[in-house]
Amino acid sequence: MRVSYSSLENFKQCPLKYKYSQIDKLKEPKSKEAVFGTYIHKVLKWFYQKDPHFPTLDALLDYYKESWPKKSEGFEWQDPEEENSYFKEGIRILEEYYKTNIPHQTSILDLETRFEVTIDEDPDKPNKKHILTGIIDRIDKLPDGRMEIIDYKTGKRIASQRETDSSAQLSLYAIGVKNRWPRTDLKNLSLSLYFLKFNEKIQSQRTEEDLEKSKEEVIKTIHKIEKSSFEPRPSPLCGWCGYRNICPIWKHLYEIENQINGENVKEKIDEYFKLKEKKEKIEEELCNLKNCIEDYSHEKGLKRVFGENGYFSRTVHNKVSYNKKQLKEVLEPLGKWEEILGIDQKRLDKVLKEIPQELRDKVKAAEKIEKKYKYLTSNNVSKKELEEELE
Repeated sequence: MRVSYSSLENFKQCPLKYKYSQIDKLKEPKSKEAVFGTYIHKVLKWFYQKDPHFPTLDALLDYYKESWPKKSEGFEWQDPEEENSYFKEGIRILEEYYKTNIPHQTSILDLETRFEVTIDEDPDKPNKKHILTGIIDRIDKLPDGRMEIIDYKTGKRIASQRETDSSAQLSLYAIGVKNRWPRTDLKNLSLSLYFLKFNEKIQSQRTEEDLEKSKEEVIKTIHKIEKSSFEPRPSPLCGWCGYRNICPIWKHLYEIENQINGENVKEKIDEYFKLKEKKEKIEEELCNLKNCIEDYSHEKGLKRVFGENGYFSRTVHNKVSYNKKQLKEVLEPLGKWEEILGIDQKRLDKVLKEIPQELRDKVKAAEKIEKKYKYLTSNNVSKKELEEELE
């Protein structure tokens, strides 16, 4: 299988997103954040291609302004104020970046370099090979002879040192560099995430053991892809997904036609939540009435209390538990012990969190679907609130 870091991340984020992009080959419409990030990458690439005669800050900003994407790959700015905000933010980012990094002190080995690495799943099985691909924003040779991999980030969040040290992306990039330059000593290879919005660079390193673990993780993810039914996995990241209008989780939000058997589905949904709200108020009133009746019955020592339209009876139920050892001693000789044993899913889920991944995989392999149940659950969030969350 041919995979990249981005495709693996897509699968981990949402299997259906992976299917749309990698199997169905559906082009994902770009968001404003993606268009802005791609453009900043393009500007920095243009800048570093001028090595060693780097443009002035004014020349850099002129190129930025002249090439600003008014319309890019199906994306067009809808809000002039929003576009202007992004435009100014790009100028601020480039000004701060220039002041920090020029004059340039390193030698550039490559820009947006592509790599392909063959990963052997099993040396004895030649058909069990996978190709890992990727694009590295920049590779530098430092003054002290070391190398540095740099990946630009334009997001609104900066990663912690711990997140950088465990970044799968940087590990896979290190594998790519090692494949290209096999004599590279990992002790002399610096891995950096450059968060342009904050003008901060977080650096990290890897060991050979780290890279082997990353390869194993790639193979495990490939196995999951091969077995996947590609069910959608809703999460806060849905707000940045370009496939929402075709995803079964979200596409109804964008549909105009809502008729089925002559009934308007959206109206029925709204009616449901109105009735549910009334029901909750009624249930609260019922609960208060029952508490009042219970207090009266208890105070008077009555087992039954009457009204004109019905009555309440007070009963006591004991919650029973057993001493498992004693119970086993009684039932096991009769061959009945196994019959009362069952798997408690909640307890099993708790145990799975406490055992190693290898054992969790074995438990997963023992899983058997006896019956598939369908549930229709509700969430009382207005369409307006939902659209604001997705912005």
